[in-house]
Amino acid sequence: MANTVLYPGDTIGVIGSSANAAMLVTTARKMGLRVGAYGSDETSEALQLADFKAVGDGKDKAKLQHFAESCAAIVYDSAHVSTGVVKFLMQYTRVPQGSDLLEMMQDRLLERAFFEQLNVNIAPYATIIDLDDVYQSVNSIGYPCVLKPIQKEWSKGRELVIRTQTDIAKAAGLLDWGTYILESQIDYDREYSLIVARDQDGNQQLFPITEAQSINDEPFKTWVPADVDPAVTSELQRIAGEVGKHVNYVGVFEVGFYLTKSGAIYVKKIVPAPSENGYVFADAATVDEFSEHLRAIAGLPLATPKILTPAVTVAFTQRQVAAIRTQWQIKPNWHFTFYHNRHADDDTVVGHIAVQGDAIRPLLDQLDDTGIWSDEGPADESHPTEN
Repeated sequence: MANTVLYPGDTIGVIGSSANAAMLVTTARKMGLRVGAYGSDETSEALQLADFKAVGDGKDKAKLQHFAESCAAIVYDSAHVSTGVVKFLMQYTRVPQGSDLLEMMQDRLLERAFFEQLNVNIAPYATIIDLDDVYQSVNSIGYPCVLKPIQKEWSKGRELVIRTQTDIAKAAGLLDWGTYILESQIDYDREYSLIVARDQDGNQQLFPITEAQSINDEPFKTWVPADVDPAVTSELQRIAGEVGKHVNYVGVFEVGFYLTKSGAIYVKKIVPAPSENGYVFADAATVDEFSEHLRAIAGLPLATPKILTPAVTVAFTQRQVAAIRTQWQIKPNWHFTFYHNRHADDDTVVGHIAVQGDAIRPLLDQLDDTGIWSDEGPADESHPTEN
């Protein structure tokens, strides 16, 4: 691919209304780029911060075309963006992230076929068409396992954890929605993440490995440096590098991993966009993931991420804001980021905190001692897989 450079004053478009979109807008403007934002919520922070905005959904072809023709390049903010929208935009401007990796990661069967092509460990699974398939497959998959729609966008409210044979009957109604997979739940010991930057020529730059904790399929706490064995580090980096060699993608993406007590490594997921687990680098490293993402998109040389200080990031919800306000007054090593959600309910994640210090364990203890997150924790002892 020819290296196409964006210079200060050139226009870049951001698709999406998430916290990621707002951070992309802010970072691009700091780089001197003119920024347009497209999303369905005109009150979102991304659209409010951009130099110009277009309010519309993924079906408004005229608005999408006009937006694309106004931008030298477009980036998308998350793995939830419609591949149809991305493909449409690519007819009128550059979308360096492309649609290939996004499309694979939105379809669980395509995703698993990609992982199998790379010859990496993934949770055992079976394709499910009807209830008989569940009864036949559960013997090889084992308990506990989880039934998930192939299309990730359908997952909310349509997944079922199966712990015993009596749970299988509950799947009957779900299977009317279409094809599913039945996947074993990995009893993992640690969760790691690797952010990879890939430039327009296929060169890669790996961020330091982060250790993470997720709750209800969403990132919760993330920290660097991670406590990880050198042999495990080498293997995680090798797998992430192999992913980068086999995708048509420019920008940063995340590869998530599970590590079992026996030392087995499983690939959990790939996120074809900046990731919440990468937020920690804004307060811990020489370069953050949004800057690196836009450097790749703009055709600049990739920076080398190095950890400057141990740090932990933790998300907080609207329900926890009052307690966060108390810590605001007394914690000199806490750095607060608010997402400016206009329509947040009590359980909506509305920001995150980054805590800096000399070592990770005291930072985690400091967070625990506040009691703010005392009701949070893994959904159950078997650590259900999230992908």
